[in-house]
Amino acid sequence: MEPNQNRLKQLDLLGGLGAGVLAARLALLFARWLQPLAIPALLVGIAVHGWSMLAKNSLERQAGIGRSKWAAAAEWICWGMLISFLVYVGRVLVFFWQDTQACA
Repeated sequence: MEPNQNRLKQLDLLGGLGAGVLAARLALLFARWLQPLAIPALLVGIAVHGWSMLAKNSLERQAGIGRSKWAAAAEWICWGMLISFLVYVGRVLVFFWQDTQACA
């Protein structure tokens, strides 16, 4: 991988991290109003981010662009976090459904 490509990937990762921190801060500021949208927003975010990672990886492979070890590690960590979020949301929905059934 060329030094400039490696630097572009690092800056891309840093920009994404900054956007995530900004979004988290806004969510904390407006938590009361955003609470009803928490699960749908999380599911949409997981779907969009997962699709974009797959599409970007596919385009890079087609173009013959190599990946550094840190970029590959970051991608696997990200996939692990996405799967963890899906498991968490599934558990929350199951417990919510069980509570509504117990109250009925």
